[in-house]
Amino acid sequence: MMNEIVEKFKGFLMAPSESFRKSRGDSVGVAYRYYVVLLIAYTILSVIVATAVGMYAFNGMIAQLAQTGVVGAALSGALANLGSFVAAAIIFSVYLFFVISLLGVFISGLVFHVFVLLFGGGKGPEQTIKTTMYASTPFFLLGWIPYVSIIGVIWYLVLLIIGIRETQEIDLGKALLVVIVPIILILILAILGGIVIAGLMQGILSMIPFVG
Repeated sequence: MMNEIVEKFKGFLMAPSESFRKSRGDSVGVAYRYYVVLLIAYTILSVIVATAVGMYAFNGMIAQLAQTGVVGAALSGALANLGSFVAAAIIFSVYLFFVISLLGVFISGLVFHVFVLLFGGGKGPEQTIKTTMYASTPFFLLGWIPYVSIIGVIWYLVLLIIGIRETQEIDLGKALLVVIVPIILILILAILGGIVIAGLMQGILSMIPFVG
C-alpha cells in the first residue's frame, strides 16, 4: 500500500495530467486512504512546527514585556503561567483542522461538482471528490511550513484545475471556472459578512451613549 501511495504522490507532483487520467478508475476509497495518510503526516508535522513557532513567539513576547518596566515585568510573570494553555490551544487548533479536513473534503468535492455540472461536466461526483483528494498532495507537502504554505495552496488549485479537466473531460477554460467561481463567491460572501458585522458593531457603539 505504501509503495502505491509513494508512486501516486510522485505522480501527482511530477506528472499530474497523466496521473489524473490514470486515477479515473480508482475508487473513492482508494483516493480517500491516500488522502488520509497524507493528512495524518501533515498533521503530525504541523503540530511540531506550529507548537515550536508559537511557543517561540509567546516566550519572545514575554521576554520583551519583562524589559518594559515594573508593570511589564509583573504582566510577563503572569503570562508565563499560560505557556501550557498556549501550547494546548495550538495543538487543539491543528487537531480541529485535521477533523474538519477528514470530513470536509467530501463537502468541498460536492461543492466543486455543482459547478462541474454547471459548466458541462458529467462524469459523476465521485470523480470530482477523488480529484479534490488527490489535488491536496502539494498542500500536504508544503502546507505545514510557515510562509511556504502559500505555494502549497496555489499548487493545490493548479492541480485541482488540471484534475477536473482530466477526470471530467472538459476543456481547460471550463475547469478553471469550476474552481475559480466558487472561490469568488466565497470571497464575496466573506466581504458582505464583514460589512454586515461592521455595520452591526457601529450601530451598537452608536447606542452606547444613550444607554442608561
